[in-house]
Parts: sequence; C-alpha cells; structure tokens
Amino acid sequence: MKKNLLYILAILLTLTSCSSKFSFFENYDLSSGKYKVLVFADEGDWIENYRNFYIDDIETLIKMKKQWVFNQKSEVMPCGYGYNIYLVDEDTILKNISVNIDCEYMTGWWKFPKEYLTKHKSSFKVMSEKELSEFHLKYFDR
Repeated sequence: MKKNLLYILAILLTLTSCSSKFSFFENYDLSSGKYKVLVFADEGDWIENYRNFYIDDIETLIKMKKQWVFNQKSEVMPCGYGYNIYLVDEDTILKNISVNIDCEYMTGWWKFPKEYLTKHKSSFKVMSEKELSEFHLKYFDR
C-alpha cells in the first residue's frame, strides 16, 4: 500500500512540475492600447546599444503575449540580469521580471530565449533622458 501511494505521489509531482507555466501578460486586454512594456538596463549584456527602451505598439504586444508563455525551467547560472522588464498600464506596474539575454533565463529560473526580445527590436523605442525621468516619476518615485 505504501509503495503504491509513493508511486502515485511521484507521478503527481512529475505531472505538476511538467505542466507548470508562467504567462507574463496573463489575461490583460492589450488591444485597449493602455499597456506598455518598459525595459531598463541593469548590469550584464544588452541587445546591441539598447539600454532603456519601451514597446507600446499594440500589434507587437499582442505577438509578445502569445509568445511569452514560459513552461521550461532554466538551469541555475551565476550570470546576473541585464534587463528589468515591466508591464505597465496607464499608471500602475502590473508585472515585472529580470532577464539575462546572454544566458537566456529570467526571474524564477524560467528559460527566456533571447529572441523573445530581439525579434521585436523594430518596435523598441529608446527612452530619452526626459522620458526615462518621466517613467521613473510616474511608476517608481511615488
């Protein structure tokens, strides 16, 4: 009996660990036009010279929503994080993660393929110093 119970428990643990996933955009209606993804450089590798930028193009955000469903864990690596990424609406931070482009992982040790950002490079809007300051005031310095 104990052996069967342990066997069932092992199967259940395997199934739940295999089926876990994380959706960055959850069920937000990105077509409303009130959302942005803010990307701030930290230490580490960046995409070319893109340090602080944002994405507010609705079509791109919808593509990212479909793409940014994570179901694969990454190995633990000492690479640090190159970017802090925030999903914001008109005045609130809804989600945030840290990402390492070179080692391809993010907060929680989820696999984060670099293409998940680099593929959308044409939609990056580099923040001017003024925009950077405004974003910090609006979302962080409350």
